[in-house]
This record gives sequence, structure tokens and C-alpha cells, in this order.
Amino acid sequence: MLLIRNAMLYTMEDGAVPQQGDILMDGGKIRTVGRDLPAQGAEVLDASGLTATPGLIDAHSHVGGFAMEGADLNEITDPVTAHLCAIDAIDIHCDAFKALHTFGITAACFVPGSANVVCGTGFVAKTAGDNTVGDLAVLNPAVMKCALGGNPKGYGKKGKTPMTRMGVADIFRDALRKARSYLEKKEAARDGRGEMPSYDAKCEALIPVLRREIPLKVHCEQFDMLTTIAIAKEFGCDYTIEHGWACNLYVDELVEGGGTVCFGPVGIAEGYGELTGGDVAYVRELDQRGLNVCLITDGPICGPAALLISAGEAVRYGVPHLRALRMVTCNAAKALRVDDRLGTLVPGKDADVVLWSAVPALETSARVRYTIIDGKIIYRDT
Repeated sequence: MLLIRNAMLYTMEDGAVPQQGDILMDGGKIRTVGRDLPAQGAEVLDASGLTATPGLIDAHSHVGGFAMEGADLNEITDPVTAHLCAIDAIDIHCDAFKALHTFGITAACFVPGSANVVCGTGFVAKTAGDNTVGDLAVLNPAVMKCALGGNPKGYGKKGKTPMTRMGVADIFRDALRKARSYLEKKEAARDGRGEMPSYDAKCEALIPVLRREIPLKVHCEQFDMLTTIAIAKEFGCDYTIEHGWACNLYVDELVEGGGTVCFGPVGIAEGYGELTGGDVAYVRELDQRGLNVCLITDGPICGPAALLISAGEAVRYGVPHLRALRMVTCNAAKALRVDDRLGTLVPGKDADVVLWSAVPALETSARVRYTIIDGKIIYRDT
């Protein structure tokens, strides 16, 4: 057992306000949150003067998949690689992965792409712990990573389809269309109305998308967001918008569509790739109008420090502080469908806690003093 004593608690529960208190952890879970909790049998960590938040969650990362030679998360031989899995390409022992928890990131969604139209499945995992990536996984598969726009258009340079946005959208629809037909044939065969179709690994991987068990996680900027919304509606899929640059131009459509916007990364120069409209101020209206918004690093495009910096920049542009903190904690957990375990400091949730020297995303002096994952102190700033 571990007892955090006398921290300023930002639990990130709906309606909760920061207050002084304790957190008792046992068996990798939060047992109790309150004041003057009994310490019998527990290791006590005096957090007087420190701020406690849930561990930060990066909802979009490639860290560990670009660590060795080559881009192990980009299988650029085929624009549709739905059957591939990011969990097979992440090196948790590389320096970039091991740095994540030192910046307060206790979980992330690791995704393939974005060179392909349909890139493969991503998974949610803790950022430190046991010795295999499977041990760290919280949810796998968690998402189906896809990409619109300039990245998959790169196939045109090889004389392949797609080379235009029209071609990208057509391939995206065609992959879902084939998967839907495949699923219909399987269901008919089970009901005695035909033969079982030959096994198709790509279609099998897309069935959870069609059943709304996992969302499409779509790299897009500008009006690609409208294409994503239209395709998701056509096939009855859930989705998240990744990057979302220039989202201010499509606020009504995004709010009506209802999918999460994973905005960022912040701080990349305008004109990088197809980046225009990367001002984090644009998330304010989306958040005010009730859309789930989270902030991302797209690591290693931006380093792990960028997640907290993004939240601080959102505050600087007028997003209320607690709303900005939600964008890197409970909002991200909700987008990834792991909010039953992560994102808030409440009894029963995973004991992933970060203790800060000051209030993160509000005070620029805030530094990680302790990172706790599954109730174990993984990092301490000495």
C-alpha cells in the first residue's frame, strides 16, 4: 500500500474543485481519496506543497516505433494494412519510450501510420512497468488508425493509387465496403443462408470498427475532417479526428458529428507538411460547445514535454485551466474508451498519479516530482 498525504488534489471528476487531501493505493488501484486517511500498513509519501493529478494520457503517439532503423510503424507497401498491429512494432526499451513517464505521461495510445489510408490497429498502454509491451497494454486493439490528405497521397510518387484526395477517400470507402460485405456474408452463413467467405485478414480487422467496438482514428487536416465525418456516417462508425488543424472552419460540422478531436501537436511551424491552422486557441469553442477534445504530441514529432506545454498554451489562449487539464487526462481516457480505468483520481481506478512541484498547465514552474503507475513509484525527481 502507498498513501499520498497532504497533496493538493486535482481529481478531474466532473464538478470537482481542487482541495487538500490524501490518496490511498493498494493492489495497483486507488482505494480511497479523502482527508486524514489512516496510514496503518502503508508506505507514506508526504506530498505537502505538491499538486496531484491523474497521470497524463497522450492519445496519439508513435514513440518506440521509430526508434530503430526505418519506420516500423509505416508499412508503405500497401495503402490498406488494416490487419497490422502497432503492438508488434513498439520498442519499450528505447530511450524515447522510457522518457515518457518522467514527463508525467503514464499512458498513451500507440498507433501506426500515417503513410497508409488504413494503417492498422493501435493500442493503449502504460508507459512503465513489466518487461513486455503486452504486460503494459491496457486495451488492444483500441483504435483503427487511418489517414487522409497529403500523407497517403505519397503512393502517387510510386505510380500507385492514391495520388489524390479523391483516390484516398475512394480507397477508404472501398476498404470499409469490402469489410461490410464480408461481415454480411459471415453472418448469413451462420444463419444457414450461404457459405462462409474465405478468410480475409484485412476485413476481419475492420469488423470491430463496423460493430462500433473500436473507433476509426483518422489523421486529417482542413476539409479532410468533413470527409471523415461523411465516411463514418455512411458506415455507421465511431471516429476521432487526429490533428484537426483548421478545426475552427468546421465547428458546426464537428459538433454535429460528435467525434472526439485529438488536436495537435502544438508548436510546429505553419507549412510543415499540410499544417495550416494549428493554433491551439481553436479548441476553445469546440470544448465550450460540448465536444470531447484532447491534446496530443504525435511523438516523436514532438517530445513528451509538449503534452503539458500544449495544455498550458490552451490556458494562455483562454481555455479554463481545469478544462485544459481534462484535455490531457480524462478527455483522452474517454476518447480511447479506457475511462473505466484511467483519467481521474477516484476509488477503483488504476493508481496512476503524478505529483507536481506546482500546478501543471497553470504555473510554468511545474515539474514532475513523482510518477506513480499502478501504485508504484516509477520515477522521482531527485
